[in-house]
Amino acid sequence: MIFRIALFAALAFTVACGTAKKNDTDPSMKVINFHGNVHKPYCGGARPNPDVAAGYYESMKFEKFNILKGKTFTEGMEIYKEITLDVEGNATFNLPIGNYILVQADKFLSLEEFMKKNAPLEDKNYRVKGTDCYQTWKNTADMYFTVENDTTIEYRQKAKCWVGTNACIEYVGPPAP
Repeated sequence: MIFRIALFAALAFTVACGTAKKNDTDPSMKVINFHGNVHKPYCGGARPNPDVAAGYYESMKFEKFNILKGKTFTEGMEIYKEITLDVEGNATFNLPIGNYILVQADKFLSLEEFMKKNAPLEDKNYRVKGTDCYQTWKNTADMYFTVENDTTIEYRQKAKCWVGTNACIEYVGPPAP
């Protein structure tokens, strides 16, 4: 019994030391604190005060992104890491030193699925720009970044009134009162 306890303690100590040493000795792994939000503009209505007229920022809660290694985004690239933001639009993860591309996970769907997910509401107030627009949007990286040290990355998207961040639909309905 004492032998088993001693053996278990030695094994636990070895594993703990090995794990701690690995984390401390890998200088290429850097800590990335990522924050994503969307700027939402003021879209009409009662005359606003200057703060309201400037719009507001909303966190990208539970948004999923893929991180790719490289400097140029091309269709079919291998996903290096997947991240999901929390309710406040934050994620913390590790990456080795290098160049990376951030792409929303939805852009890895087929074109038909991507268009269906980002289709406008069934309403005469919207105009769809077409398949070419969706293809271009789908094949466009969201952000390029380089990791050299531990860092914080702020990713901001701009929304448009009544269509959000969808690049391929336009609101053509009546203006706000």
